Amino acid sequence: MSEHVPQIWVADLAKALAAVGDNPDRQYRVARMLGFGHAPPQPGPRPDPALAVPAHVPPAEEQPLRAPARLPGDTAVPPEPPPPEFEPGRYEGRTRPAGLPVLEPVDHDAPDPTDWATVPSLGQVTDRHLTARPPLEPLLTERSSTAILNAALTTLVRDDGEPDIDALVEAFARGIPLTRLPRAPRPTLRFGVQVLVDQGDGMQPYRRDQRELARRVTGLVGAELTQIRFFADAPNRGTGPASPRTWQPYRPPSPGTRVLVVSDLGVGGPVLHPRRASVAEWYRVCHEIVRAGCTVLALVPYPVNRVPGELTPLLSALTWDRTTTVSTVAALVGSRR
Repeated sequence: MSEHVPQIWVADLAKALAAVGDNPDRQYRVARMLGFGHAPPQPGPRPDPALAVPAHVPPAEEQPLRAPARLPGDTAVPPEPPPPEFEPGRYEGRTRPAGLPVLEPVDHDAPDPTDWATVPSLGQVTDRHLTARPPLEPLLTERSSTAILNAALTTLVRDDGEPDIDALVEAFARGIPLTRLPRAPRPTLRFGVQVLVDQGDGMQPYRRDQRELARRVTGLVGAELTQIRFFADAPNRGTGPASPRTWQPYRPPSPGTRVLVVSDLGVGGPVLHPRRASVAEWYRVCHEIVRAGCTVLALVPYPVNRVPGELTPLLSALTWDRTTTVSTVAALVGSRR
């Protein structure tokens, strides 16, 4: 059965207070019984004159302080005990409890002060430090770069070396007549090298390495047999030895010339590069070079597995970094001959 709570209004409280008389204790208890004793005071309309305190009641500061009467069923709250007073000699003379470890005093020496006068000061930053370029560390190791380039750029010419003794002995043993003297194949650089240097956005971090590589190739092959051609992103958009304003449509070199392509082949550079070369462009360029009787070697600053598979039948790709060795180049070039 649900409990029914009657609705009690302020008028009911006024009637009850008028009925109990002027006794404050009885007024307080009646107000508590009607549910008005616990509500905190809230701002609102002006109080009813019937509820005003009688004039003969003394002010609050003159009225003696008394505790409100406790209703039946109210639980008395005991007063909090005062904090214990500290006695300085209260624990002196007592025995130490057994089983507790004894803490021994530890001597601690303060660290020696640092003599900052003996510490050398850092040098002052000058304009030379702000404008000087750090030393270049080539992508190919310094001690083996010449050997690597020589193995990569030489062309193997058959029947141009010393007499091939093994071929002569085999011909004599079989009784085969000789119409010419068999000779062993010999690597040579006499057909020259054409270096295609990519200056597109994808190769911008390697500008100094490209110039150093072109200088080394020229010193190895010779200025008369070395052609340096610059382009941006793809050679079929124009190449030339100087400023882009002088670039002309690309033409392959004479037959037998090794073409060294220094480029990322369109796999590197910014993600949103608007002029990135496509695989179809590079395929047309490499196909034109091979059809002219030349061989293509690409020097790529990325792992060779990133080179598009459509280009691998037309060129040899070599990783341009310090992991490349002479044996790696010799195995790559020898497999393409």
